[in-house]
Amino acid sequence: MFYEYLKLEQGKNPAFTFQIEADEEQKITRCFWSDARSRRAYKFFGDVVIFDTTYNTNRYGFIFAPIMGVNNHGQTIIFACGFLNHESVDDFVWLFNQFLESMPGGAPKMIITDQDPAMTKAFPLVLPNTFHRYCGWHILMKFSEKIDAVKYSIYKSEFSACIWKSETPEEFDLQWESLIKKSGLEGNRWLQDQYELRSRWIPAYVNHIFSADMSSSQRAESGHAFFKKFVSKNNSLVDFMIQFSRGLVRQRHEELMADHKDLIKKPKLRINHDFLEQMVDIYTNEMYYKFETEVCDSFNYKLQCVRETDNHCVYQIQRKKLAASKVREIVYDKDLDLVSCSCKKFESAGIPCTHIISYLMKFDAEILPDKYILKRWTKTAKSGTVVDDKGMQISPDNSYLLTRSQIIFGFS
Repeated sequence: MFYEYLKLEQGKNPAFTFQIEADEEQKITRCFWSDARSRRAYKFFGDVVIFDTTYNTNRYGFIFAPIMGVNNHGQTIIFACGFLNHESVDDFVWLFNQFLESMPGGAPKMIITDQDPAMTKAFPLVLPNTFHRYCGWHILMKFSEKIDAVKYSIYKSEFSACIWKSETPEEFDLQWESLIKKSGLEGNRWLQDQYELRSRWIPAYVNHIFSADMSSSQRAESGHAFFKKFVSKNNSLVDFMIQFSRGLVRQRHEELMADHKDLIKKPKLRINHDFLEQMVDIYTNEMYYKFETEVCDSFNYKLQCVRETDNHCVYQIQRKKLAASKVREIVYDKDLDLVSCSCKKFESAGIPCTHIISYLMKFDAEILPDKYILKRWTKTAKSGTVVDDKGMQISPDNSYLLTRSQIIFGFS
């Protein structure tokens, strides 16, 4: 019945893809599926993937394994799903091989998971060029369990500052070593292990890799919580698919409402500024508000040139009237005509930081250059034809959505 259900969905739209494996007794051991809208979404938003497994979603005890991401409104979306009998290296390799074969656009740049040992072994085998990031939130939650309660209460804020405010590996190492020595936690084996793994979970280490401004798999957990409103451990596989599809319809309705809101309601500008007048028509409303905050804050900074070469100009930027505020470094590459900042917000979140904006304002830029506008955060992020590796065009189940986009955004 489960197989027939999937075949029926494929009959409705040939872009629906699935794969089932069974043992010698013809019992299902693992399954993968993804529909047309999920596959299209991956083409536009598959740069960062969140993966977190969950139990108690069906009466057979299968492990439910959704693969998720974030869209141009900052909403959690589904790329694909799987059922697994076990959380083994082989099962994860199989699932993500199916995933890569099905998704247009290649492997993601980053995948965020918890510290599951099997995942850690599996991903280098199937995603060798994808940065595997551990969920920082999960690790931070364990601090209270893994260190002495009194010391945790005393040094909690200092650990948090060390982790979230360090901007370079060297800065983090110095603060961490000082904090460990001061707190007398040199012998804590768990802390030693986390320090060895720091490149996978400390934000400063991965800022050069786009992360869609995410540092944890909490989005996956919130996604599980959402879908558990629809599915239960008593569901048969077919019941699960029916109920899960209802949840997916609800999730996609919210995305459609956000698309519609972008078209009919333009945010009111807090201040009159060329950048804001430009980007209010380009960014989705959600991303525009984030950009507006950066622009408004940029007036609070002062910029000073500290050195110049034939190829680069280097500036220091600091908040006005706060001598103790953090000093960032702005570098202008003359050959590339490109500005970068030591905070790395643009590289990791895809929205220019207040420091870069302050630099552009100082030199009287009238518009935000295209190189600082990431399409995945714009209203037109989902425009374009999507074709898979087999040459099949992937169109949404509801063709009117595609037609609507063609009319509004003018693509074919």
